[in-house]
Amino acid sequence: MIGAGRRRNLNPGEMFPAGEPAYRVSFPRLRSGTKIRVVERGDPASPPVVLVHGLGCSAYTFHRNMPALSEAGFRAIAVDLKGHGLSDKPLASDEYTVESLVEHLRDILDALGLERPALAGHSLGGSLIYHFAVRYPERAQCLGLLSPVGLRGLPLMGLYRFLTPAVLTPIIRQINPRVIVKLALMRVYGKRGHFTERDVEEYLAPSQFPEFSVAMRELLHSYDWNAAAHRQLVAVNLPAVALWGSRDHMMPDDGMGIFTRLLPQIVLRGISDAGHIITEETPDEVNEALIALLRRADV
Repeated sequence: MIGAGRRRNLNPGEMFPAGEPAYRVSFPRLRSGTKIRVVERGDPASPPVVLVHGLGCSAYTFHRNMPALSEAGFRAIAVDLKGHGLSDKPLASDEYTVESLVEHLRDILDALGLERPALAGHSLGGSLIYHFAVRYPERAQCLGLLSPVGLRGLPLMGLYRFLTPAVLTPIIRQINPRVIVKLALMRVYGKRGHFTERDVEEYLAPSQFPEFSVAMRELLHSYDWNAAAHRQLVAVNLPAVALWGSRDHMMPDDGMGIFTRLLPQIVLRGISDAGHIITEETPDEVNEALIALLRRADV
Protein backbone atom coordinates (compact mmCIF):
# COMPACT_ATOMS: atom_id res chain seq x y z
CA MET A 1 0.00 0.00 0.00
CA ILE A 2 1.67 3.20 -1.15
CA GLY A 3 0.88 6.72 -0.13
CA ALA A 4 -2.58 6.07 1.35
CA GLY A 5 -4.06 5.66 4.80
CA ARG A 6 -1.19 7.26 6.67
CA ARG A 7 -1.61 8.12 10.34
CA ARG A 8 0.49 10.48 12.38
CA ASN A 9 3.70 8.96 13.71
CA LEU A 10 4.89 9.48 17.25
CA ASN A 11 7.09 12.54 17.20
CA PRO A 12 10.58 12.16 18.69
CA GLY A 13 9.49 13.59 22.04
CA GLU A 14 6.75 10.96 22.30
CA MET A 15 9.01 7.99 21.62
CA PHE A 16 10.40 5.82 24.41
CA PRO A 17 11.34 6.82 27.07
CA ALA A 18 8.96 9.77 26.49
CA GLY A 19 10.18 11.94 29.33
CA GLU A 20 10.11 9.26 32.04
CA PRO A 21 12.34 10.71 34.77
CA ALA A 22 14.14 7.43 35.50
CA TYR A 23 15.81 7.62 32.08
CA ARG A 24 18.50 9.84 30.61
CA VAL A 25 18.67 10.53 26.87
CA SER A 26 21.69 11.94 25.07
CA PHE A 27 22.81 12.44 21.48
CA PRO A 28 26.61 12.11 21.33
CA ARG A 29 28.42 12.67 18.05
CA LEU A 30 30.92 9.94 17.25
CA ARG A 31 34.40 10.44 15.80
CA SER A 32 32.93 9.41 12.44
CA GLY A 33 30.63 12.44 12.60
CA THR A 34 27.52 10.28 13.07
CA LYS A 35 25.16 11.40 15.83
CA ILE A 36 23.40 8.66 17.77
CA ARG A 37 20.77 8.44 20.46
CA VAL A 38 21.62 6.84 23.81
CA VAL A 39 19.01 5.91 26.43
CA GLU A 40 20.24 5.14 29.95
CA ARG A 41 18.76 4.03 33.24
CA GLY A 42 20.53 3.41 36.53
CA ASP A 43 23.26 5.04 38.56
CA PRO A 44 25.92 6.47 36.18
CA ALA A 45 28.57 5.11 38.57
CA SER A 46 27.23 1.54 38.39
CA PRO A 47 28.78 -1.14 36.15
CA PRO A 48 27.65 -0.53 32.54
CA VAL A 49 25.68 -2.92 30.35
CA VAL A 50 25.36 -1.85 26.70
CA LEU A 51 22.24 -3.15 24.94
CA VAL A 52 22.35 -3.51 21.14
CA HIS A 53 19.15 -3.98 19.12
CA GLY A 54 18.48 -5.73 15.83
CA LEU A 55 17.41 -4.83 12.29
CA GLY A 56 14.74 -2.14 12.16
CA CYS A 57 14.55 -1.78 15.93
CA SER A 58 15.73 0.76 18.51
CA ALA A 59 16.39 1.23 22.21
CA TYR A 60 12.69 0.44 22.71
CA THR A 61 13.52 -3.26 22.26
CA PHE A 62 14.88 -3.20 25.81
CA HIS A 63 12.16 -1.18 27.54
CA ARG A 64 11.17 -4.21 29.64
CA ASN A 65 14.77 -5.06 30.55
CA MET A 66 16.32 -1.74 31.53
CA PRO A 67 14.30 -1.31 34.76
CA ALA A 68 15.32 -4.77 36.05
CA LEU A 69 18.98 -4.22 35.17
CA SER A 70 19.09 -0.85 36.89
CA GLU A 71 17.29 -2.19 39.96
CA ALA A 72 19.88 -4.98 40.14
CA GLY A 73 22.62 -2.36 40.42
CA PHE A 74 23.72 -1.86 36.82
CA ARG A 75 23.82 1.08 34.43
CA ALA A 76 21.63 -0.03 31.53
CA ILE A 77 22.60 1.73 28.28
CA ALA A 78 20.52 1.13 25.13
CA VAL A 79 21.71 2.69 21.89
CA ASP A 80 20.08 3.38 18.54
CA LEU A 81 22.57 2.09 15.99
CA LYS A 82 23.14 4.27 12.94
CA GLY A 83 20.26 3.96 10.53
CA HIS A 84 17.82 3.30 13.36
CA GLY A 85 15.60 5.09 15.84
CA LEU A 86 16.62 8.71 16.32
CA SER A 87 20.24 8.23 15.29
CA ASP A 88 21.64 9.55 12.00
CA LYS A 89 20.84 7.44 8.96
CA PRO A 90 23.69 7.35 6.44
CA LEU A 91 22.68 5.78 3.16
CA ALA A 92 25.92 4.36 1.72
CA SER A 93 25.91 0.56 1.56
CA ASP A 94 29.37 0.30 3.15
CA GLU A 95 28.00 1.86 6.34
CA TYR A 96 26.19 -1.39 7.14
CA THR A 97 28.78 -4.12 6.67
CA VAL A 98 29.86 -6.23 9.65
CA GLU A 99 33.19 -4.41 9.73
CA SER A 100 31.61 -0.95 9.64
CA LEU A 101 29.14 -1.78 12.40
CA VAL A 102 31.90 -3.26 14.58
CA GLU A 103 33.81 0.01 14.29
CA HIS A 104 30.58 1.91 14.90
CA LEU A 105 30.09 0.02 18.17
CA ARG A 106 33.68 0.75 19.17
CA ASP A 107 33.10 4.46 18.47
CA ILE A 108 29.97 4.35 20.64
CA LEU A 109 31.89 2.87 23.58
CA ASP A 110 34.62 5.47 23.13
CA ALA A 111 32.12 8.34 23.00
CA LEU A 112 30.50 7.11 26.21
CA GLY A 113 33.83 6.60 27.95
CA LEU A 114 33.25 2.86 28.39
CA GLU A 115 36.45 0.86 28.45
CA ARG A 116 35.12 -2.67 29.01
CA PRO A 117 31.35 -2.88 29.50
CA ALA A 118 29.13 -5.93 29.44
CA LEU A 119 27.45 -6.29 26.04
CA ALA A 120 24.03 -7.75 25.29
CA GLY A 121 22.57 -7.94 21.81
CA HIS A 122 19.23 -9.01 20.38
CA SER A 123 18.86 -10.57 16.92
CA LEU A 124 21.41 -8.87 14.61
CA GLY A 125 22.78 -7.23 17.75
CA GLY A 126 23.72 -10.68 19.04
CA SER A 127 25.94 -11.54 16.09
CA LEU A 128 27.30 -7.99 16.05
CA ILE A 129 28.57 -8.15 19.64
CA TYR A 130 30.20 -11.51 18.84
CA HIS A 131 32.00 -9.97 15.85
CA PHE A 132 32.96 -7.02 18.05
CA ALA A 133 34.41 -9.30 20.71
CA VAL A 134 36.46 -11.13 18.07
CA ARG A 135 37.95 -7.83 16.88
CA TYR A 136 38.24 -6.19 20.31
CA PRO A 137 38.19 -8.89 23.02
CA GLU A 138 39.70 -6.48 25.54
CA ARG A 139 36.68 -4.16 25.20
CA ALA A 140 33.99 -6.62 26.36
CA GLN A 141 33.42 -7.96 29.88
CA CYS A 142 30.88 -10.59 28.85
CA LEU A 143 28.31 -11.30 26.13
CA GLY A 144 24.55 -11.77 26.35
CA LEU A 145 23.19 -13.22 23.10
CA LEU A 146 19.41 -12.84 22.84
CA SER A 147 17.92 -14.67 19.85
CA PRO A 148 21.10 -13.91 17.89
CA VAL A 149 21.01 -14.14 14.09
CA GLY A 150 23.68 -13.51 11.48
CA LEU A 151 26.08 -16.43 11.76
CA ARG A 152 24.08 -19.22 10.15
CA GLY A 153 21.87 -17.45 7.66
CA LEU A 154 18.30 -16.20 7.92
CA PRO A 155 15.19 -17.88 6.48
CA LEU A 156 13.81 -16.08 3.42
CA MET A 157 16.81 -13.70 3.26
CA GLY A 158 17.20 -14.44 -0.43
CA LEU A 159 13.57 -13.48 -1.01
CA TYR A 160 13.87 -10.27 1.04
CA ARG A 161 16.88 -9.21 -0.99
CA PHE A 162 15.24 -10.15 -4.28
CA LEU A 163 12.24 -7.97 -3.43
CA THR A 164 14.39 -4.94 -2.54
CA PRO A 165 16.74 -4.25 -5.47
CA ALA A 166 18.49 -0.90 -5.57
CA VAL A 167 16.36 0.20 -8.52
CA LEU A 168 13.32 0.26 -6.22
CA THR A 169 14.88 2.65 -3.71
CA PRO A 170 12.71 5.64 -4.76
CA ILE A 171 9.59 3.50 -4.27
CA ILE A 172 10.81 2.13 -0.94
CA ARG A 173 10.84 5.70 0.37
CA GLN A 174 7.07 5.99 -0.28
CA ILE A 175 5.80 2.69 1.14
CA ASN A 176 3.40 2.96 4.07
CA PRO A 177 5.04 0.64 6.62
CA ARG A 178 2.22 0.26 9.18
CA VAL A 179 1.01 -3.06 7.79
CA ILE A 180 4.60 -4.27 7.44
CA VAL A 181 5.31 -3.47 11.11
CA LYS A 182 2.21 -5.34 12.26
CA LEU A 183 3.03 -8.37 10.12
CA ALA A 184 6.61 -8.37 11.38
CA LEU A 185 5.49 -8.25 15.01
CA MET A 186 3.03 -11.10 14.42
CA ARG A 187 5.91 -13.12 13.02
CA VAL A 188 8.38 -12.51 15.87
CA TYR A 189 6.05 -13.38 18.76
CA GLY A 190 5.47 -16.93 19.98
CA LYS A 191 2.76 -18.10 22.37
CA ARG A 192 3.99 -16.40 25.54
CA GLY A 193 2.89 -12.84 24.81
CA HIS A 194 1.43 -10.46 22.27
CA PHE A 195 2.26 -7.02 20.96
CA THR A 196 0.33 -3.88 21.79
CA GLU A 197 -0.67 -0.87 19.75
CA ARG A 198 2.07 1.05 21.56
CA ASP A 199 4.61 -1.48 20.27
CA VAL A 200 3.36 -0.87 16.74
CA GLU A 201 3.67 2.90 17.19
CA GLU A 202 7.20 2.67 18.60
CA TYR A 203 8.51 0.42 15.83
CA LEU A 204 6.72 2.48 13.23
CA ALA A 205 7.96 5.87 14.46
CA PRO A 206 11.38 5.89 12.72
CA SER A 207 9.66 5.48 9.35
CA GLN A 208 8.70 9.16 9.50
CA PHE A 209 12.28 9.87 8.43
CA PRO A 210 12.69 9.29 4.66
CA GLU A 211 16.19 7.87 5.11
CA PHE A 212 15.06 5.07 7.42
CA SER A 213 13.62 2.68 4.84
CA VAL A 214 16.63 3.15 2.56
CA ALA A 215 19.05 2.55 5.43
CA MET A 216 17.18 -0.67 6.29
CA ARG A 217 17.43 -1.77 2.69
CA GLU A 218 21.20 -1.18 2.74
CA LEU A 219 21.57 -3.10 6.01
CA LEU A 220 19.54 -5.99 4.61
CA HIS A 221 21.89 -6.23 1.62
CA SER A 222 25.26 -5.28 3.13
CA TYR A 223 25.41 -7.13 6.47
CA ASP A 224 26.80 -10.67 6.32
CA TRP A 225 23.85 -12.71 7.58
CA ASN A 226 25.62 -16.04 7.01
CA ALA A 227 29.05 -15.33 8.41
CA ALA A 228 29.85 -19.01 9.05
CA ALA A 229 29.76 -19.64 5.30
CA HIS A 230 31.85 -16.62 4.31
CA ARG A 231 34.52 -16.03 6.94
CA GLN A 232 36.71 -17.72 9.50
CA LEU A 233 34.92 -17.63 12.84
CA VAL A 234 37.16 -17.79 15.89
CA ALA A 235 36.53 -18.55 19.54
CA VAL A 236 36.27 -15.82 22.16
CA ASN A 237 36.96 -16.80 25.75
CA LEU A 238 34.47 -14.56 27.55
CA PRO A 239 31.62 -15.39 29.93
CA ALA A 240 28.44 -15.59 27.86
CA VAL A 241 24.82 -16.62 27.88
CA ALA A 242 22.54 -17.37 24.94
CA LEU A 243 18.74 -17.37 25.08
CA TRP A 244 16.27 -18.17 22.35
CA GLY A 245 12.61 -19.12 22.01
CA SER A 246 11.48 -22.58 20.97
CA ARG A 247 9.11 -20.95 18.45
CA ASP A 248 11.70 -18.61 16.94
CA HIS A 249 11.45 -19.13 13.20
CA MET A 250 14.68 -17.20 12.65
CA MET A 251 16.87 -19.68 14.51
CA PRO A 252 18.57 -22.61 12.74
CA ASP A 253 17.44 -26.15 13.54
CA ASP A 254 20.26 -26.75 16.02
CA GLY A 255 19.43 -23.60 17.95
CA MET A 256 22.61 -22.17 19.40
CA GLY A 257 24.89 -25.06 18.55
CA ILE A 258 27.38 -22.92 16.65
CA PHE A 259 28.11 -20.84 19.74
CA THR A 260 29.21 -23.79 21.87
CA ARG A 261 32.55 -23.80 20.04
CA LEU A 262 32.82 -20.05 19.49
CA LEU A 263 32.19 -19.13 23.13
CA PRO A 264 33.58 -21.90 25.37
CA GLN A 265 32.16 -20.26 28.53
CA ILE A 266 28.63 -19.98 27.18
CA VAL A 267 25.51 -21.04 29.07
CA LEU A 268 22.63 -22.01 26.76
CA ARG A 269 19.00 -21.51 27.72
CA GLY A 270 15.98 -22.14 25.55
CA ILE A 271 12.66 -20.51 26.42
CA SER A 272 9.61 -22.69 25.83
CA ASP A 273 6.94 -21.35 23.46
CA ALA A 274 8.64 -17.96 23.03
CA GLY A 275 9.29 -16.40 19.65
CA HIS A 276 12.10 -14.17 18.43
CA ILE A 277 11.54 -11.00 20.43
CA ILE A 278 12.17 -12.53 23.86
CA THR A 279 13.21 -9.19 25.35
CA GLU A 280 9.56 -8.17 25.20
CA GLU A 281 7.68 -11.46 25.18
CA THR A 282 9.50 -13.14 28.11
CA PRO A 283 11.37 -10.32 29.87
CA ASP A 284 11.53 -12.05 33.25
CA GLU A 285 13.50 -14.99 31.85
CA VAL A 286 15.77 -12.65 29.90
CA ASN A 287 16.39 -10.38 32.88
CA GLU A 288 17.12 -13.30 35.20
CA ALA A 289 19.63 -14.81 32.76
CA LEU A 290 21.38 -11.50 32.03
CA ILE A 291 21.72 -10.62 35.71
CA ALA A 292 23.08 -14.11 36.44
CA LEU A 293 25.65 -13.61 33.66
CA LEU A 294 26.67 -10.22 35.03
CA ARG A 295 27.14 -11.71 38.50
CA ARG A 296 29.14 -14.64 37.09
CA ALA A 297 31.37 -12.30 35.10
CA ASP A 298 31.84 -10.12 38.18
CA VAL A 299 30.71 -7.04 36.27
